[in-house]
Amino acid sequence: MRHSSRIQRTDNLWGYAFVIIPLLGMLLFVIVPFCMTLYSSFTNWPLGQSIGSARWVGFKNYLDMFRNPLFWQSLANTFYYMIGIPIGIVLSLCLAALMNRHTPGETIFRVIYYTPVITSVVAVSFIFQRLFMTDGGVINTYLRALGMAQPPKWLSDPHYTKWVIIIMSVWKGLGGSVILYIAGMQGISRTYYEAARIDGASPLRIFRTITLPLLAPVTFYMIVTSIIGGAQIYVEPRLIFTGNGPGNSTFSTVIYLYDHTFRNSRAGYGSAIAMILSLIVFAVTALQLYLNSRGEAKK
Repeated sequence: MRHSSRIQRTDNLWGYAFVIIPLLGMLLFVIVPFCMTLYSSFTNWPLGQSIGSARWVGFKNYLDMFRNPLFWQSLANTFYYMIGIPIGIVLSLCLAALMNRHTPGETIFRVIYYTPVITSVVAVSFIFQRLFMTDGGVINTYLRALGMAQPPKWLSDPHYTKWVIIIMSVWKGLGGSVILYIAGMQGISRTYYEAARIDGASPLRIFRTITLPLLAPVTFYMIVTSIIGGAQIYVEPRLIFTGNGPGNSTFSTVIYLYDHTFRNSRAGYGSAIAMILSLIVFAVTALQLYLNSRGEAKK
Protein backbone atom coordinates (compact mmCIF):
# COMPACT_ATOMS: atom_id res chain seq x y z
CA MET A 1 0.00 0.00 0.00
CA ARG A 2 2.83 2.39 0.94
CA HIS A 3 4.67 1.55 -2.29
CA SER A 4 1.58 2.23 -4.41
CA SER A 5 0.96 5.57 -2.66
CA ARG A 6 4.58 6.60 -3.37
CA ILE A 7 4.11 5.76 -7.04
CA GLN A 8 0.88 7.74 -7.09
CA ARG A 9 2.60 10.79 -5.53
CA THR A 10 5.38 10.53 -8.11
CA ASP A 11 2.84 10.36 -10.92
CA ASN A 12 1.02 13.36 -9.48
CA LEU A 13 4.26 15.37 -9.28
CA TRP A 14 5.07 14.58 -12.91
CA GLY A 15 1.53 15.51 -13.89
CA TYR A 16 1.77 18.86 -12.07
CA ALA A 17 5.16 19.50 -13.71
CA PHE A 18 3.75 18.97 -17.19
CA VAL A 19 0.76 21.17 -16.40
CA ILE A 20 2.82 23.98 -14.83
CA ILE A 21 5.02 24.45 -17.92
CA PRO A 22 2.21 25.54 -20.28
CA LEU A 23 0.55 27.49 -17.45
CA LEU A 24 3.78 29.45 -16.93
CA GLY A 25 3.95 30.09 -20.65
CA MET A 26 0.37 31.33 -20.64
CA LEU A 27 1.08 33.53 -17.62
CA LEU A 28 4.21 35.09 -19.15
CA PHE A 29 3.08 35.45 -22.75
CA VAL A 30 -0.71 35.92 -22.47
CA ILE A 31 -1.96 37.05 -19.05
CA VAL A 32 0.87 39.47 -18.16
CA PRO A 33 0.89 41.18 -21.61
CA PHE A 34 -2.91 41.40 -21.53
CA CYS A 35 -2.86 43.08 -18.11
CA MET A 36 -0.11 45.48 -19.26
CA THR A 37 -2.10 46.32 -22.39
CA LEU A 38 -5.25 46.91 -20.35
CA TYR A 39 -3.38 49.20 -17.94
CA SER A 40 -1.53 51.11 -20.66
CA SER A 41 -4.77 51.74 -22.54
CA PHE A 42 -5.67 54.17 -19.73
CA THR A 43 -2.35 56.03 -19.96
CA ASN A 44 -0.49 58.29 -22.39
CA TRP A 45 2.46 55.84 -22.56
CA PRO A 46 4.95 57.05 -25.21
CA LEU A 47 6.59 54.17 -27.05
CA GLY A 48 10.24 53.70 -26.11
CA GLN A 49 9.80 54.72 -22.48
CA SER A 50 9.11 52.47 -19.52
CA ILE A 51 5.49 51.89 -18.68
CA GLY A 52 6.20 53.30 -15.23
CA SER A 53 6.68 56.74 -16.77
CA ALA A 54 3.22 56.67 -18.35
CA ARG A 55 0.67 59.18 -17.05
CA TRP A 56 -2.85 58.02 -16.18
CA VAL A 57 -5.44 59.65 -18.47
CA GLY A 58 -8.48 57.51 -17.75
CA PHE A 59 -10.83 56.94 -20.69
CA LYS A 60 -9.28 59.67 -22.85
CA ASN A 61 -7.74 57.19 -25.33
CA TYR A 62 -11.06 55.41 -25.78
CA LEU A 63 -12.99 58.68 -26.20
CA ASP A 64 -10.46 59.97 -28.75
CA MET A 65 -10.68 56.69 -30.63
CA PHE A 66 -14.48 56.66 -30.76
CA ARG A 67 -14.49 60.28 -31.97
CA ASN A 68 -12.04 59.56 -34.77
CA PRO A 69 -13.84 58.78 -38.08
CA LEU A 70 -10.74 56.95 -39.31
CA PHE A 71 -11.15 54.34 -36.56
CA TRP A 72 -14.71 53.59 -37.62
CA GLN A 73 -13.66 53.42 -41.26
CA SER A 74 -10.87 50.98 -40.40
CA LEU A 75 -13.32 48.86 -38.40
CA ALA A 76 -15.83 48.88 -41.26
CA ASN A 77 -13.09 47.84 -43.71
CA THR A 78 -12.03 45.01 -41.39
CA PHE A 79 -15.58 43.64 -41.24
CA TYR A 80 -15.94 44.08 -44.99
CA TYR A 81 -12.91 41.83 -45.51
CA MET A 82 -14.76 39.09 -43.63
CA ILE A 83 -17.14 38.71 -46.57
CA GLY A 84 -14.49 36.32 -47.83
CA ILE A 85 -15.09 33.91 -44.91
CA PRO A 86 -18.42 32.42 -46.12
CA ILE A 87 -17.17 32.52 -49.73
CA GLY A 88 -14.06 30.54 -48.77
CA ILE A 89 -16.02 28.04 -46.68
CA VAL A 90 -18.54 27.31 -49.45
CA LEU A 91 -15.82 26.95 -52.10
CA SER A 92 -13.64 24.74 -49.91
CA LEU A 93 -16.61 22.52 -49.02
CA CYS A 94 -17.49 22.03 -52.70
CA LEU A 95 -13.88 21.33 -53.67
CA ALA A 96 -13.41 18.92 -50.76
CA ALA A 97 -16.51 17.00 -51.83
CA LEU A 98 -15.13 16.76 -55.38
CA MET A 99 -11.68 15.66 -54.16
CA ASN A 100 -12.97 13.00 -51.81
CA ARG A 101 -14.50 10.64 -54.36
CA HIS A 102 -11.52 8.25 -54.65
CA THR A 103 -10.91 9.14 -58.28
CA PRO A 104 -7.47 9.09 -59.97
CA GLY A 105 -5.45 12.28 -59.58
CA GLU A 106 -7.08 13.51 -56.35
CA THR A 107 -3.74 13.74 -54.54
CA ILE A 108 -2.29 15.95 -57.27
CA PHE A 109 -5.19 18.37 -57.02
CA ARG A 110 -4.90 18.46 -53.24
CA VAL A 111 -1.24 19.43 -53.55
CA ILE A 112 -2.07 22.10 -56.15
CA TYR A 113 -4.76 23.67 -53.98
CA TYR A 114 -2.60 23.52 -50.84
CA THR A 115 0.47 25.10 -52.48
CA PRO A 116 -0.75 28.74 -51.98
CA VAL A 117 -1.06 28.09 -48.23
CA ILE A 118 2.69 27.49 -47.89
CA THR A 119 3.66 30.15 -50.43
CA SER A 120 5.15 33.39 -49.10
CA VAL A 121 2.51 36.07 -48.62
CA VAL A 122 4.98 38.57 -50.09
CA ALA A 123 5.22 36.59 -53.33
CA VAL A 124 1.45 36.11 -53.50
CA SER A 125 0.83 39.83 -52.91
CA PHE A 126 3.29 40.74 -55.67
CA ILE A 127 1.57 38.35 -58.09
CA PHE A 128 -1.92 39.68 -57.29
CA GLN A 129 -0.69 43.24 -57.66
CA ARG A 130 0.42 42.40 -61.19
CA LEU A 131 -2.75 40.44 -61.95
CA PHE A 132 -5.06 43.34 -61.05
CA MET A 133 -3.10 46.21 -62.58
CA THR A 134 -5.39 48.56 -64.51
CA ASP A 135 -3.13 48.74 -67.55
CA GLY A 136 -1.34 45.56 -68.53
CA GLY A 137 -2.82 43.40 -65.76
CA VAL A 138 -3.82 39.87 -66.68
CA ILE A 139 -7.40 40.22 -65.37
CA ASN A 140 -8.18 43.41 -67.29
CA THR A 141 -6.48 42.06 -70.42
CA TYR A 142 -8.88 39.11 -70.43
CA LEU A 143 -11.86 41.36 -69.64
CA ARG A 144 -11.02 43.57 -72.63
CA ALA A 145 -10.67 40.48 -74.81
CA LEU A 146 -14.18 39.47 -73.72
CA GLY A 147 -15.53 42.82 -74.90
CA MET A 148 -15.47 44.99 -71.76
CA ALA A 149 -14.39 48.45 -72.91
CA GLN A 150 -13.72 49.86 -69.44
CA PRO A 151 -12.55 47.15 -67.02
CA PRO A 152 -12.57 47.97 -63.30
CA LYS A 153 -9.69 49.97 -61.88
CA TRP A 154 -8.95 47.35 -59.24
CA LEU A 155 -6.05 49.12 -57.53
CA SER A 156 -7.23 52.73 -57.75
CA ASP A 157 -11.03 52.61 -57.35
CA PRO A 158 -12.17 52.37 -53.68
CA HIS A 159 -15.15 50.25 -54.77
CA TYR A 160 -12.84 47.42 -55.92
CA THR A 161 -9.71 47.64 -53.77
CA LYS A 162 -11.09 45.59 -50.89
CA TRP A 163 -12.22 42.88 -53.30
CA VAL A 164 -8.63 42.41 -54.45
CA ILE A 165 -7.72 41.60 -50.83
CA ILE A 166 -10.77 39.35 -50.41
CA ILE A 167 -10.04 37.36 -53.57
CA MET A 168 -6.41 36.96 -52.59
CA SER A 169 -7.25 35.87 -49.03
CA VAL A 170 -9.80 33.32 -50.24
CA TRP A 171 -7.39 31.91 -52.83
CA LYS A 172 -4.49 31.68 -50.37
CA GLY A 173 -6.48 30.06 -47.57
CA LEU A 174 -8.59 27.74 -49.71
CA GLY A 175 -6.18 24.81 -49.59
CA GLY A 176 -6.06 24.63 -45.81
CA SER A 177 -9.85 24.63 -45.55
CA VAL A 178 -10.11 21.94 -48.24
CA ILE A 179 -7.71 19.68 -46.33
CA LEU A 180 -9.70 20.13 -43.11
CA TYR A 181 -12.97 19.30 -44.83
CA ILE A 182 -11.47 16.25 -46.55
CA ALA A 183 -10.18 15.02 -43.19
CA GLY A 184 -13.64 15.58 -41.70
CA MET A 185 -15.34 13.71 -44.54
CA GLN A 186 -12.98 10.76 -44.25
CA GLY A 187 -13.80 10.56 -40.54
CA ILE A 188 -17.50 9.98 -41.24
CA SER A 189 -18.49 6.33 -41.01
CA ARG A 190 -19.42 4.80 -44.37
CA THR A 191 -22.34 2.98 -42.75
CA TYR A 192 -24.35 6.23 -42.72
CA TYR A 193 -24.00 6.55 -46.48
CA GLU A 194 -24.75 2.87 -47.11
CA ALA A 195 -27.94 3.04 -45.04
CA ALA A 196 -29.03 6.22 -46.85
CA ARG A 197 -28.45 4.65 -50.27
CA ILE A 198 -30.46 1.58 -49.26
CA ASP A 199 -33.31 3.91 -48.30
CA GLY A 200 -33.10 5.46 -51.76
CA ALA A 201 -31.72 8.89 -50.77
CA SER A 202 -30.27 10.98 -53.61
CA PRO A 203 -26.60 12.14 -53.49
CA LEU A 204 -27.71 15.72 -52.81
CA ARG A 205 -29.96 14.63 -49.94
CA ILE A 206 -27.17 12.48 -48.50
CA PHE A 207 -24.80 15.44 -48.62
CA ARG A 208 -27.36 17.77 -47.01
CA THR A 209 -28.59 15.42 -44.26
CA ILE A 210 -25.44 13.45 -43.43
CA THR A 211 -22.25 15.16 -44.60
CA LEU A 212 -23.08 18.76 -43.70
CA PRO A 213 -24.34 18.09 -40.14
CA LEU A 214 -21.40 15.81 -39.33
CA LEU A 215 -18.98 18.43 -40.64
CA ALA A 216 -20.43 21.07 -38.31
CA PRO A 217 -17.45 20.94 -35.86
CA VAL A 218 -15.02 21.53 -38.74
CA THR A 219 -17.13 24.41 -40.06
CA PHE A 220 -17.36 25.90 -36.57
CA TYR A 221 -13.58 25.71 -36.14
CA MET A 222 -12.96 27.37 -39.50
CA ILE A 223 -15.45 30.17 -38.85
CA VAL A 224 -13.91 31.03 -35.47
CA THR A 225 -10.30 30.90 -36.66
CA SER A 226 -11.16 32.82 -39.85
CA ILE A 227 -12.84 35.60 -37.87
CA ILE A 228 -9.83 35.85 -35.55
CA GLY A 229 -7.46 35.90 -38.51
CA GLY A 230 -9.64 38.34 -40.47
CA ALA A 231 -9.71 40.78 -37.57
CA GLN A 232 -5.90 40.84 -37.64
CA ILE A 233 -5.44 41.47 -41.37
CA TYR A 234 -2.44 43.69 -41.96
CA VAL A 235 0.16 42.30 -44.35
CA GLU A 236 -1.90 41.98 -47.55
CA PRO A 237 -3.22 45.58 -47.73
CA ARG A 238 0.19 47.00 -46.87
CA LEU A 239 2.00 44.96 -49.52
CA ILE A 240 -0.44 45.42 -52.40
CA PHE A 241 -1.43 49.07 -51.92
CA THR A 242 0.59 52.20 -51.31
CA GLY A 243 -0.27 53.77 -47.98
CA ASN A 244 -3.82 52.89 -47.02
CA GLY A 245 -5.21 52.55 -50.51
CA PRO A 246 -7.28 55.20 -52.33
CA GLY A 247 -9.48 57.04 -49.87
CA ASN A 248 -8.24 54.80 -47.02
CA SER A 249 -10.31 52.02 -48.61
CA THR A 250 -7.90 49.24 -47.53
CA PHE A 251 -7.21 50.66 -44.08
CA SER A 252 -7.74 47.91 -41.45
CA THR A 253 -7.98 48.23 -37.68
CA VAL A 254 -4.62 46.53 -37.14
CA ILE A 255 -2.97 49.01 -39.55
CA TYR A 256 -4.62 51.80 -37.57
CA LEU A 257 -3.23 50.25 -34.38
CA TYR A 258 0.26 49.84 -35.85
CA ASP A 259 0.46 53.39 -37.19
CA HIS A 260 -0.53 55.00 -33.90
CA THR A 261 1.64 52.72 -31.77
CA PHE A 262 4.88 52.64 -33.77
CA ARG A 263 4.74 55.57 -36.18
CA ASN A 264 3.12 58.10 -33.85
CA SER A 265 4.69 56.62 -30.67
CA ARG A 266 1.33 56.43 -28.88
CA ALA A 267 1.48 53.04 -27.18
CA GLY A 268 -1.34 53.92 -24.78
CA TYR A 269 -3.69 54.83 -27.64
CA GLY A 270 -2.62 51.71 -29.56
CA SER A 271 -3.35 49.60 -26.48
CA ALA A 272 -6.89 51.02 -26.36
CA ILE A 273 -7.40 50.03 -30.00
CA ALA A 274 -6.07 46.54 -29.23
CA MET A 275 -8.46 46.16 -26.30
CA ILE A 276 -11.50 47.14 -28.39
CA LEU A 277 -10.43 44.78 -31.19
CA SER A 278 -9.93 41.97 -28.66
CA LEU A 279 -13.35 42.64 -27.17
CA ILE A 280 -14.98 42.45 -30.60
CA VAL A 281 -13.21 39.18 -31.45
CA PHE A 282 -14.17 37.75 -28.04
CA ALA A 283 -17.82 38.76 -28.49
CA VAL A 284 -18.05 37.25 -31.98
CA THR A 285 -16.34 34.03 -30.82
CA ALA A 286 -18.65 33.78 -27.80
CA LEU A 287 -21.66 34.25 -30.09
CA GLN A 288 -20.39 31.44 -32.35
CA LEU A 289 -19.92 29.18 -29.31
CA TYR A 290 -23.45 29.96 -28.13
CA LEU A 291 -24.98 29.27 -31.54
CA ASN A 292 -22.98 26.07 -31.88
CA SER A 293 -24.03 24.86 -28.41
CA ARG A 294 -27.69 25.56 -29.30
CA GLY A 295 -27.30 23.57 -32.48
CA GLU A 296 -25.78 20.67 -30.57
CA ALA A 297 -28.58 20.81 -27.98
CA LYS A 298 -31.25 20.57 -30.71
CA LYS A 299 -29.63 17.41 -32.02
